[in-house]
Amino acid sequence: MKFIRRHWYVIGLLFSAAAVLWACLGDLRTVQIILLLNFAVLPVHQFEEYAWPGGEPWIINEVMNKKGSRPDRYPLNQNNAFFINVVLALPFYLVPVFFPDLVWLGLAPTLFGFSQIVVHGFLNNKKLKSLYNPGLAAVVLGHIPIGIWYLVEVHSKSMIKGWDWVFGIGYMAIVIGVGINVIGYGLLADQDSAYPFAHEEMERFGRQDRLARIANTSRGQAN
Repeated sequence: MKFIRRHWYVIGLLFSAAAVLWACLGDLRTVQIILLLNFAVLPVHQFEEYAWPGGEPWIINEVMNKKGSRPDRYPLNQNNAFFINVVLALPFYLVPVFFPDLVWLGLAPTLFGFSQIVVHGFLNNKKLKSLYNPGLAAVVLGHIPIGIWYLVEVHSKSMIKGWDWVFGIGYMAIVIGVGINVIGYGLLADQDSAYPFAHEEMERFGRQDRLARIANTSRGQAN
């Protein structure tokens, strides 16, 4: 389990490759192919955040949600990162493939993908004083166009109804509110967590230089 907690975002690329292969060779409806490709983007997005260029652990713990004095494990650590990104997110994106007619089920991860442009495109960049942050490329090149394709497809086939929006938004809110916030950043967050990020995980994406640049910029603006 220790190995999986440390390397889940690399292992996830195998799921992404399998999903693309299934989308290309499987006997699937168009809407299922779209949902499967949206799932395939997720591990790529996670790899971009945590492996290359990486940096998500310190971005969350030292820039976006700074709390306490142990940024290698609080509020994000290897354990709750695994829970949020694997235990919670992978089924959230994959299950809709098997139930394509339950549009609200596919709408929830689609809308969540759209919301990532707010986080990665604006909020993170504003805090980092940057035009790019890890995860943004997969959102812009993957989740956004695929999400638009999904909406066009379900509308063109008259699959989507008003209540799909209600249930889709409600389902997404539950996943974010309960899954991510209450469990991920609540129950599994611990300043004395036994699951700190490894040194190399914390140093990716030029941590020291970027933190210094942010501090200098903030100091200059204050003056």
